[in-house]
Amino acid sequence: MKKTIGIALLLVLSPLAQAQCLQPAAGSVIHARYDVYNGTQRYSVDFYRGDDRVAWQRGDVISAWSQQDDQVSLLRVFPQYQRTIWYPAGDLRALGKSSEWGAVTGWPVPQENGYQRVSDQVAVVQGCEAGEFENAEGARVLWLETAGLPARIAENDTVWQLVSLEQVAESDTFARWSAWQSTDFADVGDNEADPFLRRMIALGFVEHGASGFYQADGTPMQAPAHSHAH
Repeated sequence: MKKTIGIALLLVLSPLAQAQCLQPAAGSVIHARYDVYNGTQRYSVDFYRGDDRVAWQRGDVISAWSQQDDQVSLLRVFPQYQRTIWYPAGDLRALGKSSEWGAVTGWPVPQENGYQRVSDQVAVVQGCEAGEFENAEGARVLWLETAGLPARIAENDTVWQLVSLEQVAESDTFARWSAWQSTDFADVGDNEADPFLRRMIALGFVEHGASGFYQADGTPMQAPAHSHAH
C-alpha cells in the first residue's frame, strides 16, 4: 500500500501543463475532493468553502459550518432525505463540540503552522501552482497558494491526496442545503414522532431526543426518573 501511495505522490509532483487555477465564472464555492489513506483504510472527503461558510462530507452526511457575528453554528445536512438539523452556537458549546471558527475552516497556511519551504521548485496540480513544505517532525504538505488548500498532506501513516478541485455555484451547495426542511437541535425532542428524526437518533447522528434513550429502530424508551430533556 505504501509503495503504491508513494508512486501516486511522485506523479503529483511531476511538472504538468499550466492551466487556469480555478474558474470563478463556474461559481463562488470551492469544492475539493480528497482521497484519504490511513493505514489500511481508504475513504473520500469532500470540502466546500464559500463566504463565511465551510462544509465537510464523508459518506452521506454533510457538516456545514457558518460564522456570523463571531458566532459559529452547524447545519448537519442529510441529502438523501433533503432534511437538515441546525445547531446554534449555544447548543454546540453545551454538547462540548468545537465552536472555534479556525478549528473547522480547513488547514492553516503552512508557514503559519511551523512548516518550512522545502525548495523553490514549483509543481502544478489541478492547474494551480504548488509548493512543498515540511515541519520538524517530517510531515510534508504540498500547498496550493491560490486556492489556499493542500494538494497533499503526508503525516505519519496518514495521507490526504487531492483528486479534484473546482468552483461550483452556491445554489448547488450551501443555498440548496439551507432551503431544505430544517429542525433546530433544541426542538428534536419535541418532534420524536418524525420518522426522519427517530432514524437519525437511532443511527447516532443526533445526540439526544426527548428522553435521550431510544431503541435500535428509533422507538423512544422510557427515560430514567432523573433524566430530562435539554
